[in-house]
Amino acid sequence: MNPVVISKTANQLSNFNRTLLCGAALMATAALALSTTSCSTSKGFGRDVQKVGDKIENAADNTGGAR
Repeated sequence: MNPVVISKTANQLSNFNRTLLCGAALMATAALALSTTSCSTSKGFGRDVQKVGDKIENAADNTGGAR
């Protein structure tokens, strides 16, 4: 496709639509990355979920929110 046509199409998008498009691309990239790097066993999946939970918990503790 012609790069000029692509840039014109991108410029015609509103900021909201551009944000949605970028968010969808980010989500698709994250889903692909997680699906290719995750463990194929249920035990491994449980460990992956536990690691994510620990990171979320640590981040929440570091914000100093309501205790």
